[in-house]
Amino acid sequence: MPVRIIEKYDRQFEYAGILMNTFIVYQFLQLWFFPQLNQAEKIYSMSSLMAFEFVLVHSGVFMALMPKKWSLIVFVPFYGLFAYAFNKSMPNNVILITYMFVILNRMRFAFFNVDKKLKDRTILFSIIALIAYFVLLFIVAFSSKILPPFGLTNEFLNTSGYNELKNSSGGSGGLFLDAPQTGLLMGVLYYSVLTIIEAKLISYKK
Repeated sequence: MPVRIIEKYDRQFEYAGILMNTFIVYQFLQLWFFPQLNQAEKIYSMSSLMAFEFVLVHSGVFMALMPKKWSLIVFVPFYGLFAYAFNKSMPNNVILITYMFVILNRMRFAFFNVDKKLKDRTILFSIIALIAYFVLLFIVAFSSKILPPFGLTNEFLNTSGYNELKNSSGGSGGLFLDAPQTGLLMGVLYYSVLTIIEAKLISYKK
């Protein structure tokens, strides 16, 4: 039965989530500290991902709290349209791919009737993630002027073609794209918090 499969492999899903978040943190750090000239598209996409996370973190709460029929019929397609629209301005499909992985892993309990403890854990995770996102967003925004660019110097952004890509994709694009180190720092902090949360939730399981 699907429910038994979901519950049986729950720990494996959690470990997969931790590994994925850890890898994403590494990606953000690499792009911030040691970017390569051929990584302009990746820097742009990863910085944009943190703006799109605003949509993902809300969808996580709604899908965790609402009945599964609402999640399947309303919320998954609704937020999927956001992902598609956001993805249209990207040079690759990072946003759509991320959305699909989030649906498969982070929100899997929205699709089946599972044990109440597992459901409650998902709701708790989603709410903490939402709070963490907004707290970190304010911290990063207010400290943006003092953040060191490290590898993302003006010379690098021009030479790599990042600024040209940003301008051709619709202008300024907001704080995360105008100063990509802010988006990358947000990614480092946010996904590190998610990793810690998931590790803590696993440690409290039987």
